[in-house]
Amino acid sequence: MKMRVAFIGQPEYFSFCYENELEHIGIWEIQSFNLNFFMTSNDFIGLQEFNADINIFFRGEFVPDEILMGLNGIKVNLSSEVFPKYVDGNLVFSLDSLNRYKHFIKSMRSKSFDYIFHYDRTSIRFMQEDNIFLSGEFQFPVATETYQSYDIPEEWDFFFIGRSTIHRDRFFNPLKHHYRFLHICHGIWGSPLVPYMNRSKILLNIHAENETSWEPRVQMLMATGKMVISEKLSCNNYLIPGQDYIEISSPVELYQKAKYYLENHEERLVIAENGKKKVMDLLSSKKVFKQFFIDLTNNKYQRSNFTSLNARSAESRILRLRVRKMINNIIMMKMNR
Repeated sequence: MKMRVAFIGQPEYFSFCYENELEHIGIWEIQSFNLNFFMTSNDFIGLQEFNADINIFFRGEFVPDEILMGLNGIKVNLSSEVFPKYVDGNLVFSLDSLNRYKHFIKSMRSKSFDYIFHYDRTSIRFMQEDNIFLSGEFQFPVATETYQSYDIPEEWDFFFIGRSTIHRDRFFNPLKHHYRFLHICHGIWGSPLVPYMNRSKILLNIHAENETSWEPRVQMLMATGKMVISEKLSCNNYLIPGQDYIEISSPVELYQKAKYYLENHEERLVIAENGKKKVMDLLSSKKVFKQFFIDLTNNKYQRSNFTSLNARSAESRILRLRVRKMINNIIMMKMNR
């Protein structure tokens, strides 16, 4: 009998991890279920009837408690939000990442997940300081049979998918002024998105805020065999700057390196091939989820533990950090006048 696996999340953000990738392997019966922030218990009837052996949630903090408690199979939450983190020994955070972290810990106290993983290991130490012990790191894989290279003409010089922010616009505006730049904010995902990436010479990853992170879009972009230019990523054991992608730290540096690699096709191709190979070797869904499912059923991971969370202490810590950030912002504004 096949093992039943359910993926539950917003397809526009998370289907790139598994779509059209695992069903044909034959040892699992895979179904995906949509999740949004406004769903009630009545909207999860299909998931309950499927009765999966393993339930993989993305943004599971929005699933009603009674639904989780009623599921018989293993319940896993894959956390994908940007939280405060340690970079080179220093605590790095923004008001946005603090708010996301606050919502996460408040929501997860009552959730009956067996395992909770976070995509960015550099935030795990920060969480442990609040006595939040997760099951570990889980970097999102890519459905490499969907996200792949196409031999089609390149119409654009640069490509980015994601919402506009003040920080991103500082990087993008000079390129948009001088080059063919395709920026998709919302509305296209999955298989229909892949040709747009393939029609672009260079794919970009710029953070939403001035805060180091590792967005899962990076490996999704690399899987198409195009070169990626990115702001600094969180420390990880997978991707090497200068080898698998090109790292930049300012709008001026982005413009200079973008211009250079547009004019040097062969060098661009070497970086692109390295990035794609790294994704195929280490972050392909077929490999990652196969081993992940085996490890889950063999009880390899520690259970997540929120029981020792001192909610008042955590709230106080977040408040102190918020005040610190606001004071720093005021100082910077005065210095820039």
